[in-house]
Amino acid sequence: MMKPFLSQRATDNYRADIDGLRAFAVLSVVLFHAFPKVVTGGFVGVDIFFVISGFLISQILFTEMSEHRFSFATFYGRRIRRIFPALAVCLAAVLAFGFVFLMPFELAELAKHVFFGAGFLSNIAIWSEAGYFDAAASQKPLLHLWSLGIEEQFYILWPALLWAAFRIKAKVGQLLAVLFLASFAINIALSINNIADDFYLPVARFWEILAGAGLAWGRSIVLSPSVRSWISFAGLAILLTSVVSFTPGLRFPGWPALLPVAGSVAIILAGRTAAVNRIVFSNRVVVFVGLISYPLYLWHWPLISYAYIIRLGKPPTPLMATALLAASFLLAWATYRFIEYPIRFGAHRQRRTQIAAASMAILGAAGLAVWTKEGLPERFPPLPGIDVRKIGIARLDADFKPTTGMKVLDHGWPLVAQLGHGERKVALGGDSLLFHYGPRVQQLADERQLAANTYFVTGPRCAAVPGLIQRDQFAPCANLPRILVDLVQREKVQSVVLGAAWSGYINEEMMMEVEGRRLPLTTKEGVDAFYSNLEHYVRLLQGQGAKVYLVLAVPRHPRFSPREMVTRSLTGFRIAPDVEQAVPTAELQTVHATVNAKLRAIGEHTGATLLDPLPDICGTGEGCLPFFGASEPKFSDDAHLRPVFVREHLRFLDPLLK
Repeated sequence: MMKPFLSQRATDNYRADIDGLRAFAVLSVVLFHAFPKVVTGGFVGVDIFFVISGFLISQILFTEMSEHRFSFATFYGRRIRRIFPALAVCLAAVLAFGFVFLMPFELAELAKHVFFGAGFLSNIAIWSEAGYFDAAASQKPLLHLWSLGIEEQFYILWPALLWAAFRIKAKVGQLLAVLFLASFAINIALSINNIADDFYLPVARFWEILAGAGLAWGRSIVLSPSVRSWISFAGLAILLTSVVSFTPGLRFPGWPALLPVAGSVAIILAGRTAAVNRIVFSNRVVVFVGLISYPLYLWHWPLISYAYIIRLGKPPTPLMATALLAASFLLAWATYRFIEYPIRFGAHRQRRTQIAAASMAILGAAGLAVWTKEGLPERFPPLPGIDVRKIGIARLDADFKPTTGMKVLDHGWPLVAQLGHGERKVALGGDSLLFHYGPRVQQLADERQLAANTYFVTGPRCAAVPGLIQRDQFAPCANLPRILVDLVQREKVQSVVLGAAWSGYINEEMMMEVEGRRLPLTTKEGVDAFYSNLEHYVRLLQGQGAKVYLVLAVPRHPRFSPREMVTRSLTGFRIAPDVEQAVPTAELQTVHATVNAKLRAIGEHTGATLLDPLPDICGTGEGCLPFFGASEPKFSDDAHLRPVFVREHLRFLDPLLK
């Protein structure tokens, strides 16, 4: 009869404290996801998992290869029995619920992630989607599989590399050191230039797994009991410091990842008899959580993510989050007890390995089929006057990229692009709410009506306002005003159009620098400085001989957003009852009255011309419809206009361009 709560057959090599360390890792992650404002650094649990995995699996590889009994078939059979069963059940459940609950475009996105998840390429899929307009991470039920992808990609390469090293009698310690340093160097370089690459690309993460592998290679280190205990105390202190002090805004992994990796190495190095390992990590309750850590990791995030989707992007309440964690623990225990353990340690392992592999292949094929079928929109009956498929497509339209005809002159942040020819030159500078007019310029070029040599100097959340300081990933936006002035001087640009989500820059993460002082943009003084600096910037551009135009605020309303056009429940979704009703134009004007008044004042003071996109977007009536044409949403969210609408309907810039 099997003993369901042993992680492996009892041997002298089994270390309960490492299962306890797994518990620390998984609890850090699940608490971070459930209570992100409380456990701010819990994401380091993934780094702890990487070190544990590198140690345990490399220990097995080193032993088997040194004893000449290593087999690729045996190794990968163990990996399949360890990873596939729980993952297959989770993927099947998440996809089945999505089939009932999600709109077509959402189901298509989920199915894509099922396909990549089944192939252990989730990190590559998510990396390819990373960007300003990417769907919120909280609304991707399989986002967490990125770490599993990195781990399995490592174990595709590592056994073969080790096998070759043992065959040619290479110095494995030196190989480990070289690979560790190379991967760590790539991690540091990418953390400076592109944090998404650093986070998701496997080569930038392998050093964490190699840290565990190096520990397994040097396992003969002799330390006194007192030294081991002090190392265990230091390791726990380091891990707790990481969990408590790190925040999601940290440029991670980069240098900071050294902390949780070092803490994990210290705990493992200390050994099972060290004080912390023996008292804390070998506690029966803690070990039990470690035993179910893998299915707990798999289950917790889909439950939390679906809660975000049901609540239209709002996080679950504390009570709901607690209930979701309880459900996660229950599912994790059941998965371990009735699926993972019997398949890993029961009889007929070869047949069960084949069944697990076949199940994963079937799930991957199902994900691919649903993805290519665009989320099976035929699941839902047609609705009078509303096309669910078009609402879904509208949500996917938002993107920050040049049109097909633009020549990109500078790929940096901000981006500089050019379209058209001629002696007359126009430059448009600002953020995504300025760049979303690009498709209209492209339309004029396609129709051979574009008479101006047109430049865009733009970046996501980049206002053309000198002195604006942003303390997050948008910090490079501070360069935009200088880049635009340099372009105007160099190309002798005659007309400059400035546009932005003007009201979006009143943010606690932003400050205005004025005469050496930094003023928070959440204060009246900071907001006044924002528009004062904008006025000075207009005068600077005029001093370069350019005529300046200011684009008034784009009308915004929740009902314009395709995301808000549906309401959610546990049983599915329904179209909002007021989805087709016009929003009163007076209400839209009231929202931006203060901002537009400040822009008009700048126009009066400087002679800058004001441009109003509202009539093109809403018409001249008393209401503004969310749709145009054959039930096509005008917006991709509550602020960004869709290219298909801009191309034909946004004509307020035409006099400058034709």
